[in-house]
Amino acid sequence: MTSALAVAGVPAAAQTVEKRGRAGEGETHLVLTYKAPIEKRVAFRKYMESSGVTQFEGWRNKGVFTGYKILFATQVNEQLPDMWVIIDFAKFSDIAKWHAIQRYYPGGLAPEGIALGVPKTDTYTDLVWQGGTAKADQSKSLYMIIPYISLVASEKYEDFVNKYVVPQLTGWVESGLMPSYAIYLNQNPTNAPWHSLLLLEYDGIRGMALRDSLKETIRGRLANDPGYKQYSEIKTTIRKELEPATFEVIRPKQK
Repeated sequence: MTSALAVAGVPAAAQTVEKRGRAGEGETHLVLTYKAPIEKRVAFRKYMESSGVTQFEGWRNKGVFTGYKILFATQVNEQLPDMWVIIDFAKFSDIAKWHAIQRYYPGGLAPEGIALGVPKTDTYTDLVWQGGTAKADQSKSLYMIIPYISLVASEKYEDFVNKYVVPQLTGWVESGLMPSYAIYLNQNPTNAPWHSLLLLEYDGIRGMALRDSLKETIRGRLANDPGYKQYSEIKTTIRKELEPATFEVIRPKQK
């Protein structure tokens, strides 16, 4: 299985890639969310670990999309999705293939899956920043998803990410506790529930446990960096952080 994070040509673990020429006929990513009733949550995950992921892998092999990542929440939270799916397309027009799939499989789910959990949102996004290299064994990774609401114009927000966010993420990747990250921007942010999405891959529960101490260490190193200083005290005027959650990857079973 391929993903937006496992990108060929990213040789250094801490390298950051900023995409340009977005939207239009460029690379596009769909971000979907799903929710299951509490009494069906276990069955929904089992479905995704078997028939569900097998179906997605089949569509990838047929060229419907270039990659996907299925992320299932590690904790129960009534207010948040139980599952996120990120689907990668080489160009925007390829999404038409997915539209055809959804006529019969809403959100990529067969009737068996729909009976357990339902698609909630489907968002067109651009993968604007990414860094590091995803672990080869994704079963050892723990992901965190953090949605944000932007409070400023897009140009200002991108400047904030470049000067304040990316330098910190680069330090996290270099530490080895966070193998990779990706930042997606909503192509249609007006009245949307989130405008940007930060996807962090941690080196299992160990990486997650050391997250706060690592954050303080890297911020200390950047204390005199002009870009970091520009935004450090005013970051809450740039974006609003929504509730984060942690996830495990669902992958096809190895034959």
